[in-house]
Amino acid sequence: MPCRNILKGTLFLAFIVNALYLPSTSEAATIWDKRKQAVEDIIEPQETKEEIEAEADIAKKVIQGLEFEETGTIDPSDIFIPDQYGTIIERYKGTNGKLIVHIQDAHANYEGQRNLASILEVLITDYNLKLILREGRSQNVNLSHLRDYGFPEARERVADEYLKKARITGEEYLELTTDYPITYGDLEEKTLYEAHKEALWEIDKFKDLAAEYIGKMIAVANGLKPDIYNEELVEFNEKKTDYDSENIDLLSYYEYLYNKAEEKDIPLYTFPNFQSLMKANNIEKQIDLVKIRSGEASSEDTALYAEYLDLTRDLNINALFKEEPLLEDFVVDVLTENSDQKKLLRISKALSIMKNLLRVKVVPEEYKYFADNKKDFAPGLWTGFIQEKLESLNLDLDIPVNISIISDNLPKVEKFYEIAFERDSIFLKKTEEHVNNKGVNIAALVAGGFHTPTLTKLLEDKGYSYVVVSPKVTTETDEELYRKVLSE
Repeated sequence: MPCRNILKGTLFLAFIVNALYLPSTSEAATIWDKRKQAVEDIIEPQETKEEIEAEADIAKKVIQGLEFEETGTIDPSDIFIPDQYGTIIERYKGTNGKLIVHIQDAHANYEGQRNLASILEVLITDYNLKLILREGRSQNVNLSHLRDYGFPEARERVADEYLKKARITGEEYLELTTDYPITYGDLEEKTLYEAHKEALWEIDKFKDLAAEYIGKMIAVANGLKPDIYNEELVEFNEKKTDYDSENIDLLSYYEYLYNKAEEKDIPLYTFPNFQSLMKANNIEKQIDLVKIRSGEASSEDTALYAEYLDLTRDLNINALFKEEPLLEDFVVDVLTENSDQKKLLRISKALSIMKNLLRVKVVPEEYKYFADNKKDFAPGLWTGFIQEKLESLNLDLDIPVNISIISDNLPKVEKFYEIAFERDSIFLKKTEEHVNNKGVNIAALVAGGFHTPTLTKLLEDKGYSYVVVSPKVTTETDEELYRKVLSE
């Protein structure tokens, strides 16, 4: 009988995962997590004994249910997520007494999904979470009834295998392997969900040919740079290329930008999170943490350490990554000497972003640049300028001729992302419906990181408090598996 139950449970799982599923609009989970982890490595908290004891006391109260009752409100500053599961990257305190914990979904990444499940479990056990909201389905699919099939160990093994194959998600893994009394709510509107899915399939029809064209254009543009860029722009291009290809780490690149900005008198106070990060990094090199922890530090070191803690506590990682491209633009602007350099820089940036648009891998900052600078994404502009420069410099580089693969299909790419933002509004509407219908003051919202900037702005406008959590991911996402999930 147990064997029949295990088999039956497996068959039910196989059936249920064929339900419609559309992953996040645009996901750069691995890139995001590497950037985030790099920042964490720079500002790794160095707590005093008193701070550790205070946190332990808070945790004890949470576990005992003395501080966070189901009917009460929770301050976003009180939410704690263990480092081994993920990182809180943004908090906001609203006015309506309700808290949304937005967990950024690392789609098709097994480690990320397991950590997502663990984050949800922390919220359930420590903060009385009762409602989990999720993107990616046009209809509610409840898996809790499958808990009755097979022994818990066997059910967990089956669920783990399906999680590795990206056939289920982290929240579904939790739903199958635990007995928590959780309500799951879906955030999609069927018509819009289906339209978005169709828009994705339209991109898939031409993306490979378009990506090949963009790759060749990038190669030609790179071939022009030594003859058009000045020495400092060549250096910037090398640093940026090495950073994007992970040949240098985030800190090395940020130190380059910081030093160049100081050298060129760029007002760094307009980039407060970037400035705070670099100041914290410099202070960390000066202080003796062993002496501070033992109480033997000088008054000067103690003061520096206090400043270090203030800088790291106030650091907003989401805002930091929004500042990065703005500072890059400032640096590039002061390094540029003529119109040809400006044009080639803008064309190169457009080509780089276009590559990610086609792969459905843009980060929000990149899409904002696309939306604000659409004229730079006209293929005719690229080829016209490059052809002119190749002739004037007498360079023998081949420009790809199938320009129409971009010009004819760019509206389809734009439509896909426009629907993504429409889905954000639906997510908010559905969130409010679920929260009000269930009468809860805390809910988890699982959606891809691309949705974060718009979602948090919508939540803020409605008076919600929110916490944004990024699950820990140290392993590469399987690109083939990711695309397979997208295409099913």
